[in-house]
Amino acid sequence: MSGAAIFNLKPAVRQTLGDSVADSIRDAIFGGLIKPGQRLAESQIASTFKVSRAPVRDAFASLEKEGLVSREANGGTTVAQLSRQDIEEICTLRLPLEALAVQRAVQHGKEDDWARLENNIRTTEKVTSPQELAQMDLDFHETIVKAANHVRLLSNWLNLRSQIQLIMVQRNLADDGSRRGTVQGHKELLKALRARDEAQAVALLELHLKRQHDWVVSSFAEK
Repeated sequence: MSGAAIFNLKPAVRQTLGDSVADSIRDAIFGGLIKPGQRLAESQIASTFKVSRAPVRDAFASLEKEGLVSREANGGTTVAQLSRQDIEEICTLRLPLEALAVQRAVQHGKEDDWARLENNIRTTEKVTSPQELAQMDLDFHETIVKAANHVRLLSNWLNLRSQIQLIMVQRNLADDGSRRGTVQGHKELLKALRARDEAQAVALLELHLKRQHDWVVSSFAEK
């Protein structure tokens, strides 16, 4: 006779020390406080956060999975510095994922999803920094992916999210046209989604991402 398995489970912990350290380092990378290629000293970070080295190592492991840091054979850890090939791979993988998301969002999206996208656009119109613009841009696209109602699609997109944001941080967004272009592109895409016009929505997404890709490549200096 089979019965429910009984485990001696520990109480759930919302966030570990490693998660907290990872969040702080991630924010510093996206905010430009830690530069691409900069070395991260485990002992120094542990001292700054007043923790042992174990949570710092856990944080490095999480950030490495996100593609934000790279760990070397000698144990050193540096902030990822994306190459031209990295950017091509990230952008060419992002496009089919989001095209599928748009197709499914047209079919499964609800008015609540469109309302969230509309609120995102209103907020984006008011942002003042490149970091805020990148964050709002990604939040808009994440809302579409979630509206697709496809768990594995969302999981794969989230694996790319930090790397997409890193691309945005490593380019120069400090010009007025970037915000206007982002807002206009998002307004047009939302209109197509609300109209359930799949062909138009996919075409607009492809145009939006191609312009973004071309902009990144043209402003990217190979190191």
